[in-house]
Amino acid sequence: MTLLAQLTDLHIVDPVQVAAEGRELYVDNNRRLELAIDRVVAETVPPDAVILTGDLTDLGTPTEMAVLTERLAPLTMPVLAVPGNHDRRDTFRDTFDLPWASESNLSWVVDVGSVRIIGLDTVVADRDRVHSLHDMQHHGEFDDERAHWLDRALGEASDRPTMIAMHHPPFVTGIGWMDAMGLRGADRFAEVIADRPHLTRIVAGHIHRTITATIGGVTASTSVATVHQVELDLAPGAPVQIVCDPPGYTLHRFNRQGRWISHVRHFDTGSPVINPTWAD
Repeated sequence: MTLLAQLTDLHIVDPVQVAAEGRELYVDNNRRLELAIDRVVAETVPPDAVILTGDLTDLGTPTEMAVLTERLAPLTMPVLAVPGNHDRRDTFRDTFDLPWASESNLSWVVDVGSVRIIGLDTVVADRDRVHSLHDMQHHGEFDDERAHWLDRALGEASDRPTMIAMHHPPFVTGIGWMDAMGLRGADRFAEVIADRPHLTRIVAGHIHRTITATIGGVTASTSVATVHQVELDLAPGAPVQIVCDPPGYTLHRFNRQGRWISHVRHFDTGSPVINPTWAD
């Protein structure tokens, strides 16, 4: 059995910079990550690895990355991270020690237990030149370079169950304003992963909600965020809406029968665990 904890959209901030800019936050992002890490550490079955599927910071600054590193310190298992549209590749490379594909493509391949995990970088190519929330390109891209890389990565160890972890989901969610910031090149992605029996799961972030879809016969899902969530409104033209639903993360369990079972773990709900008297 292999157990993976997926945390996503942490949006760690520099409190001094946030206060100086008057930036709008909906919850205490940094405190939420502390609570998430405490809950991961408290899991009765410790995860074999923690996967971070992007937007780990709000601007990708060295200060934010330093705060992130401090918050992640209690984790004793491997931490595997892919960048999101709010992150920067230069500070990402300085923070995480992973077998990056190249300077411009922070994809990687790591084996954890019985599973091979492919971390796919879907951030637009010039993200490192952006230093403002207003100037960010929030959509993702799956271009020819990354298509060739992923094709090679999937071609290796084809007898090993494989998961792809990425930030931008490779499917349309129906939440229009988020889909406008979705993955460009999703059709190309679907072609690359076609007919790969060993590819058994795709996990993503970005949407701040738990959503499940099927891509080429493979289950793909996004995860609840550790910060605020995106309101579910499938009406065409629905406005941007944020909701402070309980935060959480996802536990993905690969069992001895070769199947994935995923559980959403909510935390900071204010509700204690109850041991019913009838169970005594």
